[in-house]
Amino acid sequence: MNISIACFKFKKGGGSERYVLDIINGFYQQGIKCNVYSTYFDSKLEEYKLITPKKANLSFIPKRLRLPFLSNFIKKNKQNDEIILSMTHTYNDITICGGQHKGYLRAINKKPTLLDSFKIANEQKCFQQAKLIIAHSNLMKNELVELYNIEQEKIKVIYPPVDTKRFYVVSDSERDRLRNKLGFSKNEIIYLFPSTGHYRKGFEELKAFFESTDLPIKLVVVGSPVEESKKIRYLGYRNDMPELYRAADFTIMASIYEPFGLVGIESILSGTPIIFSKNMACLETLDDDLNLCFRKNDKFSLDKAINYSIKHKENNTHRIRDPYKILNYDPTLSNHINILKSIIISIRKNNE
Repeated sequence: MNISIACFKFKKGGGSERYVLDIINGFYQQGIKCNVYSTYFDSKLEEYKLITPKKANLSFIPKRLRLPFLSNFIKKNKQNDEIILSMTHTYNDITICGGQHKGYLRAINKKPTLLDSFKIANEQKCFQQAKLIIAHSNLMKNELVELYNIEQEKIKVIYPPVDTKRFYVVSDSERDRLRNKLGFSKNEIIYLFPSTGHYRKGFEELKAFFESTDLPIKLVVVGSPVEESKKIRYLGYRNDMPELYRAADFTIMASIYEPFGLVGIESILSGTPIIFSKNMACLETLDDDLNLCFRKNDKFSLDKAINYSIKHKENNTHRIRDPYKILNYDPTLSNHINILKSIIISIRKNNE
């Protein structure tokens, strides 16, 4: 299979960057070495050895205008038997859509600027050009239909994979060890907030609640810096997220806009329930009866969810012993790659 992936920068990073590295690993494990089109390559990454890099040197182009030039580079260099998977709204056969700009602007109630309009026009062109769009949630599919006028038949919902070799349930004794290691006291109920974009993830809403309550709860923030207080602790940027998920009692987030929210699945697989605002798309994949979701910007709804969580903690009914009974999809990377391969085979046959 001659498979190529288009991404703006080949590096470690957030959701889209991590997804690129995941599927490169997944294809390589099945004997497929992908080409990667990008404007930048971190050659120190282990995954760099698993790809054939195709660099578009766009250093002379202003950063905000580089995507159309990357598209032209891909189109010019594409081989006849090559299938392009784009993560970054460029020329492609298959667009993998984990987010788009119109949905984000609507969520934050912002009118598009000239630059926003340029981004949206580029996205629209990418979506129309694609033979198939893979949406990472039904929320995303619905927005593509409503906001970009894409035909439903052109969109397939495939939830993103999770590294199940890193995120898994451990014994109670191992959890106790991890809590001691991290300095979590027994009488504290720990709510983990992993984020590098605090505004979009709803930090201010959570901060206001935690700092105004006398409940025995603590918000533990991982990622971008925050000011610590009696109810808020900051642990910095971390590479031990599986341990943090396992040690916490709950993972909490109040995102303004969340086309999926992989942290929710990582937390569930680690045995830790989530307290998420109801607009977060990863909730589509869960059959959860803990009643811990809440309405965003609704203090009473959040208060109710937190108090429910405290009762579950006190009754020792909060831990998730079998995550796969809650998840309604197979999150393994191998399953995700098998689905992508079947789609690629189908598109190649239609091209013949």
